[in-house]
This record gives sequence, structure tokens and C-alpha cells, in this order.
Amino acid sequence: MFQRDTLAVRVLAGTNMFFSGVGGIAEYFTRDPRKLEFAQAYEAELRKVLDALGWDDVVLYKRIYSRGFIFAMPTEFDLTFAGCKIFSIVFDRVAAQFNQEPEPDYAEDIDYLDYVISRERYIALREIYDEAKSRSLNLYVDAETLCIGSGKGAYITSIDDLDFDKVPWDNIYEIPSVMVTGTNGKTTTVRLTSFISKHAGKVVGYCSTDWVMIDGEVVSEGDLSGPNGNRTVMQNPKVDVAVLEVARGGIVKRGLATSNVGGAVVMNVSEDHLGVNGIDSVADLALAKFTVQQAVRPGGHNVVNLDDELSHSFIDDLPRSKAFFSQHLAESELLNHLKDPEDYACFVQDGAFYVYRHGEKQHIAAIDDVDLTYKGLAKHNIENVLAAICLSLELGRSYAEITAGLLAFKNDENNQGRFNLFDVKGSKILVDYGHNLASVDNMLKFARSIAKPSSKITVLLGFSGDRKFMIESISSSVMKHQIDYVILKMFTSHLRGAVVGELAGLLRENLLKKGFPAENILATVEQETEALDLVLSRLGEDNIYIMLCQDDAAKVIETIKNYK
Repeated sequence: MFQRDTLAVRVLAGTNMFFSGVGGIAEYFTRDPRKLEFAQAYEAELRKVLDALGWDDVVLYKRIYSRGFIFAMPTEFDLTFAGCKIFSIVFDRVAAQFNQEPEPDYAEDIDYLDYVISRERYIALREIYDEAKSRSLNLYVDAETLCIGSGKGAYITSIDDLDFDKVPWDNIYEIPSVMVTGTNGKTTTVRLTSFISKHAGKVVGYCSTDWVMIDGEVVSEGDLSGPNGNRTVMQNPKVDVAVLEVARGGIVKRGLATSNVGGAVVMNVSEDHLGVNGIDSVADLALAKFTVQQAVRPGGHNVVNLDDELSHSFIDDLPRSKAFFSQHLAESELLNHLKDPEDYACFVQDGAFYVYRHGEKQHIAAIDDVDLTYKGLAKHNIENVLAAICLSLELGRSYAEITAGLLAFKNDENNQGRFNLFDVKGSKILVDYGHNLASVDNMLKFARSIAKPSSKITVLLGFSGDRKFMIESISSSVMKHQIDYVILKMFTSHLRGAVVGELAGLLRENLLKKGFPAENILATVEQETEALDLVLSRLGEDNIYIMLCQDDAAKVIETIKNYK
């Protein structure tokens, strides 16, 4: 049976995996063996309905993947909801055919869609959107208000009082803004980049997987790395500078609410969230994440991590001048990538961060003086610092401001839950958000690099339901880095299709299969705080304890500080 309850229809708020404007997207989840046949029938019926509505020039985009199929189409700005209704109506028609049920009356469906289109049509709004787009201005709209531009440069008015001729176009502008996405390092890079501008005296707004923060105050908590978090930051009239974390989910499900920024970076791409939302492979994931680079407006830079292998395949198609960074390439190799006079590079040399721009080489800071790098041992954070330097330049910061911000940033104070390292009674406890293969491997690798020969390493491991594919790799990482003890966590949140305890059981089974001693799996817990209690009861001289926390990092850190 093909049923509506596994159909997700959404508005695309802006630049997306398929095209650069707004529109609608329909995703149907199914493993039915007739999936391809259904998708073909759906496309044919969709084209028939669009032709009947006079939308015969609309381009259709589709993607067939392991768990279903996706269709997307651009619409006028005022007709995105109508586009979504078309997707839903067509699904009902095709499902009736395949389920051998009475098919809805075709003429009635067309009449209903004509009615929806007539009700949604708002020519003044459409004209304003088109003008804003031509000026590289962001536009945000909800049930009550319209916002053109961003932050201190925004014009905000009632949606019921629109008049193209009353819009003060010459007074509207975009504040400096950047986007950050990638598999790992997003939140740390966002926090560091935001801190550098705040330390320089700017009113900074940023959104992340934890919250929206405006001028140092949290205004909304939760995973706000999608369109809602972006809008909250960009529509705040106090904000001078915006730093926007953008996660995979928001990009593939709803597109980019903010389609004009001064710079964007894809930190890195590795396997994560595969098999959902049209993403079957790491290459698919990279294509989705690099959508942010299409949102960089003229005069801005596409920031590229040359240490990320997948990023190389996108360089030639990037629309703007480029800012390259690397902690591994020699200066001469890196400079060979500079093709445009506005291209620049950020790199590591002789234990320090440097920028090469406009023919001049600028020393930024010694690696050992930047707290985030842990004296250069935290290689993943060196990568984050390099990206933050580039993004800060895109936000208008001077070299001196960047240096001052980097030296003032204290990781445990300004980056809670990300690579927080505590000395507790002769042992070290590392708290991190690590939730996918690359981040977990980074933490285990770091722990082994600082461990003494006599040190014992214990790690807390637990994953959401959509990361089942990582079990084999995570187990291999535990064995590769010679981890001594493991505590397993049963996710009761973020189940994402799994049942409570399922992934913990699979991880235990896989570890045992690889030869990990059963007695060294210390416990299976429901809460991260339970794991911490166990750790604190087992503290030993020179031992290292890695707490990978996605739920209760703040409480875990508070308990560690109080215990000290």
C-alpha cells in the first residue's frame, strides 16, 4: 500500500540541492518493490496536472534513493504553498491507482488547485521578493511580517501593508554574515568566529545545534541550525554580524532560508546520516552540504578546506573568489591554488597560523598560544581555527582583531560541550559532543596521543538510530586506538527509527566479535550522568576518560567542576 502518512511535503525556503530559488519538495519513504514504477507514474501525473494549471514551463527535479524518492520544483515566491498542495494532490491520485482504489475526480482536483493558486497569489509580495533577489538581499516572511535585508540593515513591515513603492530600497542592506556546515567542527567554528567579532566590539548573532545567541545572551534553546535559527538571527535589528550554522537536515529538507551571505565554508565531509532524505553516499552528502557555497553573494568568498579530500572536486564549480586553508600543505603548494587576485590562503607554518593575501604574508598567532589547539595536539581544532580566521576576514575583522580574539578564547569557558578537558585528581576527563565516526575517532586518537604508557582510557559511546551504519567503524576505531574500557549508552531520545537499547546492543556485539574483552565493557547506562558517576568512582592516576555527550553535557561539566 502507498499511504499519505509516509509522504513529507515541505516548502523550500531558498537555495537548495536542486535550484537557487524557492519552491516545494515532496519526499516519499518506501521500500515497496514498485517504488520506481510509482515514481515514474507520479512524474507523469505531476506533469499532466501542471500542464492543466498552466504551469507547463516548470522544471521538475527528482532523486530516487534507497528509501524512497524525492521531487522538487521551483515556484513563484507567493505560490510555494500551492506547489506543495500540487504534490499532495498528485500523490493521492497515483496512490489510488496503485492501491486499486477509486481515483479522485480529475476535474475537481484541478478546480481545487486553481482555487488554491488564486487564494495564494500575492503579486506585490512576489515583486518585492524578485527585487530583493536582484539586489542580493535576503527576504524573510511569516504570517505577520516581512523582513528585507538583515540585522541593523533590515526593513521590517506588516505583511498586510505591502507596497512596493514604499519600500526604502536604498536604505536596506545586508550585515556581514557567514555560513558554516560540514560533518564535524561546525559548532566550535561558529563559536570561535562569533567570539572573535564579539571581542572586537561587534553585536554578534549566531545560531547552532545548541541555541540562538544574540550579543552574548541565549534567546532560544534547542537545535537551531536550520531555517528558524537563521531567521531569528538575521531578523534581529540589534545584530552587526551574523554567524550561521547550517546542518544537513535543514539544507535537504527546506533549503536555505538565508540565500545571501558574505562567505561560507564546508568544514569537511565524512559518512553521516546516510540513507535518509535522498542521501545514500558520502558523495551525495557532499553535494548537499556544498549548497551553502551557492549562497555567497558577489564580493564574498567560498572558503575551502584543502585537507578535506571531497572538497577538491567542488573547487572548479564554486561561484566566487576562494579562501583556501590547510594545516598539512606547504605554503608553496597552497599558493598554487590561488588563481584569482582576490583568492587568499590561511595555513600553518613553523608552529604558527599565517594568512597570505594580496601578495603579503601575515603572522596571526602561534599555535601553542591558542587555547583551543591544546598545544597543537588537537589537530581537529587547528582545522577549526583556520576556518574561523578565514570567516572572520569575511566578516570584516582586521588581522589584529583576529589575533586578539584567538588569544582571548578559552575553550572550557567559551565552547561548552566541545573538547572540554578537565584535570580531576590526577586523571583527565574529556567532554565532547562526538556523535559520528570522524568525531569519535578524533577524540580516541587525541586521548591515545596524550596517554602515558601506564594510562587506561575509558570511553562512553552511544548513537542515534540513524547512525546504525557506523557500528562496525566505531568498533574498529576502539580497537585501533587500544581503548581499555567502554561504557555503552542507550539512547532514549534521538531514536530516529531505532528502539531503546538497540544500538548499544549492536555495538556491544560488534566489539566482542572484534575481540574486545567482555569484562571491559563496564556498563550500559540510560543517562550520561550515570556514566559520569561510574567514571568518578573509578578515577585512577594518569587515566583518561572520554565522555561523548549529546544530551547532558552541561550537567556533566557542572558535576565535574563541582567534584574538583
